[in-house]
Amino acid sequence: MTTVLLLCSAILVLVAVAIELWWGAARRERQRASLQHAEHRLAAHPATPLLAGMPARPAAAASTPPAAARPDALPWDALLQSAALRTGWRLPILWALGGVLLAWAAAARIGTGWVWPIALGLYALVLGLWVSRRILGLQRRLLRQLPDFLDNLVRLTGLGNSLQMSFQTASQQVPMPLRGLLDDTLSGTRSGLDLDRALSQAAQPYRLDVLDVLAVVLGVSIRIGGRSDQILQRMSDFMRDVDQARQELMATTAETRMSAWVLGLLPPLSALLMAIVSPDFFEPVLQVPLGHRILGAALLLELVGGFLLYRLARSL
Repeated sequence: MTTVLLLCSAILVLVAVAIELWWGAARRERQRASLQHAEHRLAAHPATPLLAGMPARPAAAASTPPAAARPDALPWDALLQSAALRTGWRLPILWALGGVLLAWAAAARIGTGWVWPIALGLYALVLGLWVSRRILGLQRRLLRQLPDFLDNLVRLTGLGNSLQMSFQTASQQVPMPLRGLLDDTLSGTRSGLDLDRALSQAAQPYRLDVLDVLAVVLGVSIRIGGRSDQILQRMSDFMRDVDQARQELMATTAETRMSAWVLGLLPPLSALLMAIVSPDFFEPVLQVPLGHRILGAALLLELVGGFLLYRLARSL
């Protein structure tokens, strides 16, 4: 039984890592492709010499160096901020206590201490998926609010205002969550940072490449000059096109992705529910050698099915 439970714990860790890679690979690939398309589209236009000959990522790194972290910031504050959660010690402590209580209840119900790593692993997996969903949701809301903000910024700049004044005025008309990011940017400018550096520093927790491109455009426009309003307008139009294409893709693949999640999580969750609700019924699986073989075969089939579902989701 000890060997089987250790195997279950190892398999659970591998499944958690695979889900994290699965969750983030497609998103990172879409962001990279969108950024490259936007850079080529902006740099190739003959009427916008502002970005001509300027490589995107090296210029971003040169004009907006990483800002030093706050001395009072905790290691997980950036993660909590990117998920629109309250920073500090309170939430991590509550999550840790919840995981310990859940594992204790499962161990007391089933009657073995080896349930602790399995219950804690499942709890961490569910919590990680919930935080990832919040991060992705916040990023989508930011991307949907940015085109309207850029349109307002272009309109104010076209009326003769400076870029810094237009940025400050336009940020007052933006709802949350983008308003919070822009307020942090303005706070950085009041502390002595340039607008592009303040925007890069405020956007670090959200990990959006489009904000890095926007910081590059603002920095070059402030230091060199040029028709930044044309570039910002094209960025706004391109972001709307990308958002519309993303929504259409999610609508057409929603059924397949949901089926993959249900089919992948249903067997382990059903087994855990059976073990908690009826320990006597599930006990032979952990005690009898035949039950060990059946459980090992089930884990092997679960891994094979999860890999096939992963390939199916990646092919969409």
